[in-house]
Amino acid sequence: MFYNIFDTVPERLFGNTDNLYFVLDGGSLIHRVVWPKQETFGDVYITYMSYIKRHYGDETTVVFDGYTESSVNIKPLENVGIRTFVATDDADVHIVKTTIETYEKIKKQVVIGQDVDILVLLIALTPVYIDILMLKEGKGKVKDRFCSSKDLQNSNLMIECTKKSILFVHAISGCDTTSGFYRKGNLQAVQLLNLIRLLSSFFVLLYNATMNLSPALPISV
Repeated sequence: MFYNIFDTVPERLFGNTDNLYFVLDGGSLIHRVVWPKQETFGDVYITYMSYIKRHYGDETTVVFDGYTESSVNIKPLENVGIRTFVATDDADVHIVKTTIETYEKIKKQVVIGQDVDILVLLIALTPVYIDILMLKEGKGKVKDRFCSSKDLQNSNLMIECTKKSILFVHAISGCDTTSGFYRKGNLQAVQLLNLIRLLSSFFVLLYNATMNLSPALPISV
């Protein structure tokens, strides 16, 4: 998977979170927070709130996915200073866009999540003058993994693959099992597309929603 083909930022301690701004994937919190047994919703809420405050401090935005605004009571979180957003479509896109929009030079942006889609979107959407860290938190013997958007964009692999093609490569090589190459992983797909320079013009067509598909036919053949 893509986590394994990019170099990761060396492990580091966050230390004082005052100079960090965290954007959390609300869905990933389910795997991090242990629900108290036979407790009320209020008890579960306090557990979540305490976990967020303890690990990420006050400068935090949580993006929820797969819910309607009426089904998620975000007021209690907002009352204690935790910013929230309910994504009605793709939460991963909102997570990355929220991180970019709230970027401040005096702070370091850190995205917390497990989904490799977030990593790919960070590469494709983050402006080159912004450096955003993504933390994939470990569990047990599995260590935390840090990825820097700037380091990823400047890696030798990305120089060859380019930001514009990374979404296409991710789509056809396994983010959706119905479109993945048979027995071809992410790295093999990237290497293959790097060898076929003709495909660079094909990516331009894919990024133009109003483009006539006729010019793509000779390339696809």
